Amino acid sequence: MGTTLSGIEVGRMGNTTIGRTRDLVRWVLQDTDDAEQQFKLRTALQLLEIVEERQAAANSALADCDLDEQTRRNLRELGYLE
Repeated sequence: MGTTLSGIEVGRMGNTTIGRTRDLVRWVLQDTDDAEQQFKLRTALQLLEIVEERQAAANSALADCDLDEQTRRNLRELGYLE
């Protein structure tokens, strides 16, 4: 069982920053009844999906590049490569 952060089970959140952010936005979306706020949160989820797609494309492009080992290691540490 993970740590609880403001009532949210941290151990169950997504593995990436984007995934965690998406989970948090979804939880807030479920907790609000304000139609305007729901619209803004759904828009944020759509934007996160675009960011995730672009991140995946960048990861794929970087994975195919001929990089020296130190650069590859640095990119892994920064989360740009798996």
